[in-house]
Amino acid sequence: MDMPTESRHRLHFLRVALVVSVALALTLVAAACSSSGGSSSSGDITMQNLQFNVPAPVKAGATVTVENKDDVTHTVTADDGKSFNITVDAGKTATFTAPSTAGTYKFHCNIHSQMHGTLTVT
Repeated sequence: MDMPTESRHRLHFLRVALVVSVALALTLVAAACSSSGGSSSSGDITMQNLQFNVPAPVKAGATVTVENKDDVTHTVTADDGKSFNITVDAGKTATFTAPSTAGTYKFHCNIHSQMHGTLTVT
């Protein structure tokens, strides 16, 4: 017994609608996961070629990962002298906790005076 044409079209439409809905839901979940705060990769600072690659804003109190891709030691030292100060050996990774107060925090490398950056905390 064949299904009437109208019923087949309705069933096809429902299948397509279900696939599109699932794809949209998965996209929204992926976007929400990638934009969440905390210690995500958006809080990474990379040092390479004697320069800082500064992250997008990080949340107050988030863990910031610092990766040194150079073959020399660097520091990430807040200009205010108190917010953060870590040393990262050549080829190594270290972390620090972002300040608990929102704002912009200028920083530098104590070893290489040309290296400067700004960490934005929200």
